[in-house]
Amino acid sequence: MSILDTTNNENTKKERVEFYGGFLGAWLPIIVMVVGLIIGTIIGGGGILRFSLVTVLCMFLGFLLAKDKKAFGNIAVAGIRNNMLAIIILAFILAGLLSQLLRQSGLINGLIWLASLVDFNAGLIPLICFLICVLISTSCGTSSGAVAAVCPVMLPLGVSLGCDPGLVCAAVVSGAIFGDNLAPISDTTIASALTQGAQVGDVVKTRLPYSLIAGGISAVLFVVFGLSTTEGNAMESLTLDSSDAKALVLLVLPVIMVIMMKKGWDLVATLIVCNIAGIVLDLALGCISPSVMFSNEGPIVAGMSGMMNLLLYIMILFILLEILTVSGAFDVMVEWLSSKCKGPRSAELVCMLAVAISTIAAGGSAPAIMFCGPMVRKMTKKFKIERTRGSNIMDGTACGISGLLPYGSCVMLCLGFAADMDGIEAGFSFADIIPYNFHSIFLLLLFILSIVTGIGRRTVTEEEAE
Repeated sequence: MSILDTTNNENTKKERVEFYGGFLGAWLPIIVMVVGLIIGTIIGGGGILRFSLVTVLCMFLGFLLAKDKKAFGNIAVAGIRNNMLAIIILAFILAGLLSQLLRQSGLINGLIWLASLVDFNAGLIPLICFLICVLISTSCGTSSGAVAAVCPVMLPLGVSLGCDPGLVCAAVVSGAIFGDNLAPISDTTIASALTQGAQVGDVVKTRLPYSLIAGGISAVLFVVFGLSTTEGNAMESLTLDSSDAKALVLLVLPVIMVIMMKKGWDLVATLIVCNIAGIVLDLALGCISPSVMFSNEGPIVAGMSGMMNLLLYIMILFILLEILTVSGAFDVMVEWLSSKCKGPRSAELVCMLAVAISTIAAGGSAPAIMFCGPMVRKMTKKFKIERTRGSNIMDGTACGISGLLPYGSCVMLCLGFAADMDGIEAGFSFADIIPYNFHSIFLLLLFILSIVTGIGRRTVTEEEAE
């Protein structure tokens, strides 16, 4: 089964494709890609276009390593036809369009005017971003939805007021990951519970301490870094201008998103409704004229075209990830890890490592949990570890890693919104975001500490373990 798609599709049954160097050769394009992205960022070339360049070169490497080069096109097509990729493409295009509708409406200037009236300290914007995303992601169970609702509004506002864009994006991602890990209706929470035969309520109850500790530390750090990286109080130098105040009505769009997702609407359908509502509101309020709305520079065209470089990178990434599936390299890695367990501690460490590798390979948390779930259940059953423990280790690891991935959906959405935004340098990349993603970092550290020390581990009887 594809590590990127847990549905029953035509990719489920396929013959393995051989690569020079065996399974290591199949992993090599992914390894080179990650190293290339890091090096590119260090030398100052970490923009989206550099992402695409590195990934294309790694695809060429995958082609050279494939023994049957005539069949490599089938691998590429299989990766591009992945169901998850189709959803990502639609969601990112629609999110980019919504971002432009909000940005070109004058909403940010309206928010600055409103904030200046209450003498708001701009250094607290990262904390506010974090808390808003915590509320949205926890109530709706979606990290991408929280980022799509908050980032288009708060990122340009924060940048306009002198905040570090990397810190603002990291606060958004941290808040989104909080709910993705904890929300009872989150796909990762449900998947991690079901694969372990645990009750969702028990899973949420037992992982709450980890979430609250990581979230509390993160909130404090966002205040500290927000106040220290924002020079003075930028609100003091603002000039009151109420001409764009009418655009504040567009704040109803993120509210509509939250309500619709809370009622069970998927992200794509929700974004379509919000985009239609945004176009109608912008035209009705006179925030954007019809001639601008439907021009080449207008929000519709700009919103879609602004995501093209990002989507190019993601499409090629899915081809690289498909190599791991068709070669069997991913399966072998997980099986090898499972053979290294000697006791409860090593079993938990192996489970955490397997989920981390799966998340890195799949680029997301839910597919990794679905893939590793049976293996983790086998390990916890063997060493009589309580079911919720395995569920929490899986979910915490997958969500934490996905928030730190340069190609994770939350980080990539933020980079897409930041592209070509005034006040953000062209070389703005994942390296500006990830060091400030405090919640993901501390979530992982807490689970590592818990596994090493045994805190939170509870053994059960052999009957309970069955």
